[in-house]
Amino acid sequence: MEVPAIAQMLPLQRETLLGYVASMFKQLLYLSAVLSVPAYASAPDQFAYKFVTTPEEGPVDANIESHYTIAFRNCQKAAVATSANIRCFQDEFARQDQTLNRVWQNVLGRFSPNNRGRLRSAQRRWANYRDPFCKSKAAEFDNGTIAPVVYLDCRVEQTIRRAIWLSALR
Repeated sequence: MEVPAIAQMLPLQRETLLGYVASMFKQLLYLSAVLSVPAYASAPDQFAYKFVTTPEEGPVDANIESHYTIAFRNCQKAAVATSANIRCFQDEFARQDQTLNRVWQNVLGRFSPNNRGRLRSAQRRWANYRDPFCKSKAAEFDNGTIAPVVYLDCRVEQTIRRAIWLSALR
């Protein structure tokens, strides 16, 4: 082949090659999107959970508020120092954790063995994420004196929310 003939073919081949590459790229994007979505994504996961907190300034969720114990309310009324407040939340966490464990035992029996396994996995994920989530909320206060109270309050609230959520599972 002569050099001029090759030179004439290059622009045509270049356009063909670019079209082919663009087509392959689109197919790869499509495949990566399809492959990254689990096969069960079309059906919502009944055990999916979203962490929510009561805003620092805003309305308090009456349903959450109603689950705090009388002992906690009395402790909070008597607390005049941060250290006393911390003890109130530590004691309330222990009470709410017991409640969560009772709810957990009741709820677990509602499900088939397969779904129990899925629920156990979901519960482990929740338990593993709760404390880091609450630490991140406390970190918003730059480790000030209120940060430990925010952390403990978050743990209590998340435990209450989880018990309510579990109770509603069917």
